[in-house]
Amino acid sequence: MRRLVVIGGGISGLAAAWAGRAARKPTGGLEITVLESGPDVGGAAQSIARDGWLAEAGPNGFLSGSPAIDRLIDAADLKDQLLPANTAAARRYIYWRGRIRRVTPNPFGLMRAGLLSPVGALRLLLELGVSRRPGADDESIDEFVVRRFGAEAAERLARPMTLGVFAGDARALSLPAAFPQLAALERDYGSVIRGMVARRGSGQRGKLTSFAGGMAVLPRELARRGRFDVSCNAPVNAISTADGQWRVHVTGREAPLAADAVVVATGARAASQLIRSIDPGAAAELAAIEAPAVSVVALGYGPEASPRIPVGFGVLIARDNGFRTLGNLWESQIFPGRAPAGHTLIRVLYGGGADPAAGALDHDELATLARAEVRRLYGLEHDPIFEEVIRWPQAIPQYTIGHGARVARIGQAMASHPGLFIAGAALRGVALPAAAAAGMEAGERAAALLASEPSRG
Repeated sequence: MRRLVVIGGGISGLAAAWAGRAARKPTGGLEITVLESGPDVGGAAQSIARDGWLAEAGPNGFLSGSPAIDRLIDAADLKDQLLPANTAAARRYIYWRGRIRRVTPNPFGLMRAGLLSPVGALRLLLELGVSRRPGADDESIDEFVVRRFGAEAAERLARPMTLGVFAGDARALSLPAAFPQLAALERDYGSVIRGMVARRGSGQRGKLTSFAGGMAVLPRELARRGRFDVSCNAPVNAISTADGQWRVHVTGREAPLAADAVVVATGARAASQLIRSIDPGAAAELAAIEAPAVSVVALGYGPEASPRIPVGFGVLIARDNGFRTLGNLWESQIFPGRAPAGHTLIRVLYGGGADPAAGALDHDELATLARAEVRRLYGLEHDPIFEEVIRWPQAIPQYTIGHGARVARIGQAMASHPGLFIAGAALRGVALPAAAAAGMEAGERAAALLASEPSRG
């Protein structure tokens, strides 16, 4: 019997375990064990349900149409619990110069909303005539947008939108690593606008989707139905090798767990510590991937709040506009069942690469700050009747300039350690579908290796 050990019970680790179970089995069979350091599986996909409220601690949904997510949903038998977002959630907003302004997909609408000046709107249209960038050097998101759309679009649109995805600074993050689809539009069509029109016509767009019981439903059902062992409260402190096998050292257990293959599906810092004795170079590369703290404050209000909140998904806050929050998500407008009837649930986000000092704020400081900023942003006079503060000390990995080259170096280093695989969101995509796909690929590769070679034990 061969053994695959997966370290990390987030969506990437569970996808790796499921893919390993679904793949061709080695002679004698395959035992799969998932080790999760925390009390429950799911990683950031945690849902808090109380008194009629349902607040997400991490992602509030995913874009439909991902093959990896679709396969996991089928495996977990959750099709009947899929919950598409309300149509109104397509409306997005940015706070700029004292007002919440709607983002529309055309320059004239952006100009009417006051997000772009007439000169800025004209410059955005001129993107159709901008030449492709020569060479293959890395480029920041900000540099890309300035080059193709102009400085106003970068400051007032791209920088706030980058906060919404990475909680990061568009001037520091790599465009091809963070948003490879934009780089592909320029490469394939010569223009982002031309490419977006072509892709829209081909129907290549997913719909924001969650589950009736929240995002935690998927990892929990995968763990329950996956036909692999899951151990929670089982932190791994080291990986070593002995007698031709991997050894996984779990805190509190006297003997290490022997494995024929190991998938490390943790954050970059944890992965770095685990492989430090095996490959110091790859460990150093992983350690260089920053994942600053992000805090989420969920605030629930009574019926008096509803008229004050615009209809839509939420608002991103451009920097230097008098607020510390990165943005607000209007959860009760995005999905039904997130708040009691007539009530309003808002998630307020802090920290990330744009404001790393926010990670030092404690529970009470975050709650006080969020209440004050929501009151000021919408003119609310009443206090919230529901409140949850969630702090993620290491949250969204920052794909800074040079990230693509770093990922390539990590891949080259790991190729010299057969049976050891790295998955998770640290390398190629922070969204749930990308993390699931990375885990699935690692699980399939691990199972294929074990099916192709004789036992080393």
